Amino acid sequence: YRMTQPLIIKNSQIVFAYARNLEIRKKVFEFEDLLKDHFVTPFRTVAIPNEMDPNIPRLESQSIHGYSRIQVSQNRITLATNFDENLNKAEAFEYLSRKRNMLSPLAQEESIQYFAYVIELQVNIEYDKINGILQRHTGAKALSNDCRDFSLLYSKVLKDDFYLNIKCSKFTEQKLIFNKNDQSIKPTEEINHGISVTVDLNTKQFFETKGSFENTLYKNTEKEVFKILDNKNLEDYLKGDI
Repeated sequence: YRMTQPLIIKNSQIVFAYARNLEIRKKVFEFEDLLKDHFVTPFRTVAIPNEMDPNIPRLESQSIHGYSRIQVSQNRITLATNFDENLNKAEAFEYLSRKRNMLSPLAQEESIQYFAYVIELQVNIEYDKINGILQRHTGAKALSNDCRDFSLLYSKVLKDDFYLNIKCSKFTEQKLIFNKNDQSIKPTEEINHGISVTVDLNTKQFFETKGSFENTLYKNTEKEVFKILDNKNLEDYLKGDI
């Protein structure tokens, strides 16, 4: 295995977090009107009392092409996307930037606290080589042959405005095939093993120090996270050279 082998973007979340809005469900028509060309309408609404857990989504919809799902709770808008493995980084960045631009006006109506990009990267590696690679680059003694699971998590402040959280983990997954015709997901016989890296860059640090949010943070966050994904390889993430 070569450490320069590219990490593939597996999935992502774009998160707009804001002060709790008990009446967010009333904005369903606003969301549908702005997003009707890209998401299935009408949105699904969840009929639970306003006083219940603010994290439970009140509105949600699937993108027309089936790759993204939007969920709106009383304290955040989350756009989750699964990426086609044939999509290159430039195409993925362009897609994410376009979707972020589309959702920003809806988020701006709320009292925004922070904004985040959470992107999971993966690289397939032969099962019997994973522990050796992890041990070589982390120095963790737990990574002997009998080690079944392993995660490395670290957080740092980046450029005064951001928190950067990195999580590196072993993964085993059964390859699935998505059938667009009947919207079903079918398992295959193929099992993939490897290492996943989750990059979470958010503006919580800016909010904690200044108590506010600025619109320039959208593009600044995007620029920083795309720069990390463009320039760092698996060895960098495992060694914390970010």
